[in-house]
Order: sequence, then C-alpha cells, then structure tokens
Amino acid sequence: MKQAVQFPSGSDISVKSEHLASCDNGNAFSKLSFYLEGKELDQSLTIYQAILQQKFRLDMEMNAGAKLWSQVHTLTYRMSVEPQDDHARGHSTPTQDSCSLDKIRAHLQGTSLFSSVFDHELTSDMDKLSPSYDILFLLKSLECMNRFAFHLLSCGKLHAFADGLIDNLDYLRVVVHSVSQNEFVSSKLTEKLEQQMRDPMAVSTGGMPLWCNQLMVSCPFLFSFETKCKYFRLSVFGSQKVQAQIPAQNNLGVLRDRRLTASNLSRKKFLVLRDQILESAFQMMDLYAHINLPIEVVYDEEVGTGLGPTLEFYTLVSHEFQKIGLGMWREDYGSPTAMKTLQTENSGFIMSPFGLFPRPRPSITDASDGKQFPEVLKKFVLLGKVVAKALQEGRVLDLPISKAFYKLILGQELNLFDVQSFDPELGRTLLEFLALANRKKNLGLFSGENSSSRIDTSFRNTRIEDLCIDFTLPGHPDCILASGPDHQMVNMDNLEEYVALVVDATVHGGISRQVEAFKSGFNQVFPIKHLQIFTEEEVERLLCGERDLWDFNELIDHIKFDHGYTASSPPISNLLEIIREFNYEERRAFLQFVTGAPRLPPGGLASLNPKLTIVRKHFSKCQDADLPSVMTCANYLKLPPYSSKDKMREKLLYAITEGQGSFHLS
Repeated sequence: MKQAVQFPSGSDISVKSEHLASCDNGNAFSKLSFYLEGKELDQSLTIYQAILQQKFRLDMEMNAGAKLWSQVHTLTYRMSVEPQDDHARGHSTPTQDSCSLDKIRAHLQGTSLFSSVFDHELTSDMDKLSPSYDILFLLKSLECMNRFAFHLLSCGKLHAFADGLIDNLDYLRVVVHSVSQNEFVSSKLTEKLEQQMRDPMAVSTGGMPLWCNQLMVSCPFLFSFETKCKYFRLSVFGSQKVQAQIPAQNNLGVLRDRRLTASNLSRKKFLVLRDQILESAFQMMDLYAHINLPIEVVYDEEVGTGLGPTLEFYTLVSHEFQKIGLGMWREDYGSPTAMKTLQTENSGFIMSPFGLFPRPRPSITDASDGKQFPEVLKKFVLLGKVVAKALQEGRVLDLPISKAFYKLILGQELNLFDVQSFDPELGRTLLEFLALANRKKNLGLFSGENSSSRIDTSFRNTRIEDLCIDFTLPGHPDCILASGPDHQMVNMDNLEEYVALVVDATVHGGISRQVEAFKSGFNQVFPIKHLQIFTEEEVERLLCGERDLWDFNELIDHIKFDHGYTASSPPISNLLEIIREFNYEERRAFLQFVTGAPRLPPGGLASLNPKLTIVRKHFSKCQDADLPSVMTCANYLKLPPYSSKDKMREKLLYAITEGQGSFHLS
C-alpha cells in the first residue's frame, strides 16, 4: 500500500512530540519509508533539507529562491521492510560490526555532511523566540555552506554520476570560488565587543554581557580575526598576559606586540643543548607545560639569551618534528630503504606540499611496530604541548600542518572529501571508486538486477577486478583493512566497502590515537576547546604567522632607520632592493637571521615588535671587510655602508648562511 501527501513548500507542517521522540531513538526501527520524487529520504533529514538536497542533486546548484518555495513537492510513504540481523542474512563483517560500517558509509554518501551544515543549533541559553535567533541561524547556515562549498559540490556531482546525469569521471572534479570569510564579519558587532574588552578584567572574570559569549561561541565568524585573538587571550590567559602580548593595535586593526614578553612577569630560564633539541623539548615541557609563565631559552656554551634564542628554539623544534624516521606523518614510510632515499633527496626532512597529516596505523600493531608506536604517541603528546605553549606565549612555529589536521584539532570530523586536501591523488581516486559503486547500485535498482551487467562501471576503461587491488591501505601495506575469503581482492561487489575502510583508516580509526595523544598534550597547557572560535585557516595564522612574508610596497613604512641611516640613505636603498630580489628561501633565512624565526607573526611586518631597526655599523679597517650583525632580541640589524649593491648582497648572504646556529656578542 502506498499513499501520497502533498505539501506546499511554504506551508506549516506540525509533527506530534511522540513521533519526534520515536525518531530521536537511533536504534528504533522506522515503520514508514518516505519518498520524494521516487527517492527514499534519509530519516535524519527534515523535509526542507530533503527537498533542498534533492534539488541540489538534479540542478547541480544550490538554489533556494522564490521558485523553490512556490512549487508543490509530493512526498509518498509506504510500510518499511524491517531489516534482518546479520545471522539471518548469513552475512558478517570480519573487521568491524555492521553498525560501524554503516556509519562510515553514511559519511561517504554525504547525508551526515548535510546534517552538519543545516542541522545545528545556537547556544542553549539563547532565546529561540527572539527574531535575532532566526537571523543568526540563517547566517550560520550560510557561513557553513560557504566553508563546506567544496564538500557540497563534490557530493552533488557524486550523486549526479550515480544517477547517470553525468558519465565522465573527470566531471567529478570541482572548482570552488568561496566567499571571503571577511564578508561575514560585522564591523558594528566587532566594535561593540572591542568596547567591552577595554576592561580586560571583565573578560577574564566573566563579567561581560551575556551576548558577547553567546555570539563568540555560536557565531564567531561575525568578529574579525584580530578581535577573536584578543578575546581568546583575555578569556584563556587573563588580562596580565594580554597586556604583555597585545597592548595595542595599529590603524588597520592588526595585532601588534605579539612577541613582547611581560617585564613584570617572572620568567623561567631553560638550558638547551643544540645537538639534543627534541630531548630538551621533552624536558622543558615536562617541567613548564602546566605553568603559565614565559620560558626563556639559553643555549649551552653561548652567551645569547632572551627573545631571539627562544624564538629560534621553537623554530628548531618545529624542524625536528619534520625529520624522517619519527613515524608520525604520512610521507614518513619508516622502512630503512625509503628513509635512506628520502634523506638523500630531501636532506633528512619530510617534504609535504599539502601539509603534515598523521600516518595511519592499524588498530592492532604487530610485533615489529608494537615498540615503536608508543614512542610515536609520546611525540604527538609533546607536539600538543609545544603547539599550546607557543600559542600561550605568542611564539611562531615553522610547522606546515595540513588543514585537515587543524580540523581534527578543532574537534571537527573528517570525511572522504577531506582526503583530497592532503592527498589529492588518493582522494580523487576514492571519490571516483565510490561514484562507480553508487552508479552500479542506483542504476541497477531502476533497471533491474539482470541488466546491471550492461551498466558501464569500468574505471577509466579498466575493470575494477583488473586493477588487482587488495584490502590493504594504499601506500601502507602493513595496514590490513579486512581479511577473509570475501576480502582478498577488490571487485565491484565490495568496492564501496573498500572505499569506506580506506577512508576510515585514513581519517578516522587509523589516526584516532595520534589525535587523542596530541589533544592530551595540548590540554596540559590550556583546554583545546578554546580554539574552536577560530577556523582552521585562522589557527594556522595564529600559530605559524603570515603566509606572505611582507608587502614590498609597505616595506619602508615598517622599518626604523637610525644611528647614521635614513630612508633615503644609499645603503638603505640598496638593502631594500636586495630584499625585494630575494627568493622565498632567502627571505626566510633573512628573517631568521634578524628575528630568530623564519616567519612573521600575524599582521606581518607591521606587527613585528620591537620594530625592525637598521643602523649604520662603523667599519674597522676596510669598508667592505666587515659582515652585518644582528641583535635578535631587539630585531636590530647593524649594516656596514658597503661600496656597492653587489658587495652588500654578497656579504649579507654570507652572514645569513654562515651566521645561523649560535648566539654570541656582535
């Protein structure tokens, strides 16, 4: 028996509370199945979400205009067939139970993605009857759609291929032109919050108006990055720390004085051995991770101390975490042959063009890996402490973490579409495999089981069976996804399950212990939940500084010239031209030579504090004999007046290259 009910799109639809209660029970069996234009609806979606998702599949674009609301959408329903248990079907999954596998498949099909975008609430203490609640809810939905545009469009094309609307796998590729996050920032709300934060004690003691905390938790995108940084430091570290690190803003609202340490705060000095950087980091964090006081680094047998050596220490620790052989990251394969090859090609460091992401590990480690994996977890705990301590003290890390790993840090859940962000080739292949599996399943249902053989499900003119893929994680043959007679080789019948298992091992179960280890280390410094007001791009900016080193057009505006030099001095003109001609690596080396870190803090050169200062260095005997020298604690460059631009470039590059790795009197 099948009945139809028509709902005008704009009409009110009421559901009794007892029906809602029964639907909320995830284990309850739904006795009715609902269909929209012949497609069965996901029971977790609202009617509006289902209609929007259906239109998205058919029209390949998100259009919720007047046309959507003026149409009549027909919903049909019929009795559901209660599924049998695994024993009745004679089916079992050797690696995990069917419930968890179904959950993974739900992620693949994109239903959970739509729920994460549209099925959210603002903070529980906000008045839902207030007109502003609906406006904020709409803004939050739009902002989520903008951030997840790649996921939504990819999901739409995946369904279109499965339904036979497109035939070429190349059409699954998506180019997204997202709206800038700055478009969602409210200048008025930002200014209002800035006014409230002028009394720092009000934030740290919880004395701010209720709306400030409500909006920052529910809709942090309404505020500028600089304002969120100030709120973050006030609420987490207190007014004294903020006054020490962020005492002022420039005319552009860019945070300044990020690196300035408080003179009225006691400091903890720590002796570091240059040939044991990672071991020194372990000892330092064991002693001071839980203490909210600045740490000042002193290197063994060196006279330099203060801000410069401390910044360099965080840079050196960042580089230690990128060394081959730690077993932490995807590109670190761990085998002696691979390690030797990578060390020869990459000078011992992992080359990760899309950012570092945890290397997946099997849930049950074998004997050869059983002793190594606990050491890997200890390093992730240390990494969490170092990252949190750097944020606490306003230090810059030179650590290229992937956007996907930042999402995990922020408590977000990854899915198939996130794989492309750190492994584009694997991500695209898995997406195409899933599209083929869905196409066979969908078109087979409409055409009949006997005609499924006529459906073209080849992968770029090659049968899936001819690819000879086994049930191991690609690139990690030690990670077995499934075993048993049905999981020897991948074919069209188990292709969807293979994709689900690969995605789970890559972004869920295979890295969950590493992520939890990182969070446990981070939480020893301060609760990681405080970072959730930021996006992953903002966390990267907060931790690693600016991606672009500086704006060359404003270079002269943010440098101070003193003690014999002015902005029009010939040596200064030569220096600025040389800096503009530097390549990317030379600019990084110059920054590290002058400041102790190869990256600038958020806000760029304008935020550097103390301000970069260039002074005349009086030569001893010959004008071109002396080398430039620096005082990294004060960002102070002493530059001799060389006879020519070429001579200055030669001496400067020599000093930058050979002057690294020690702090002595200049």
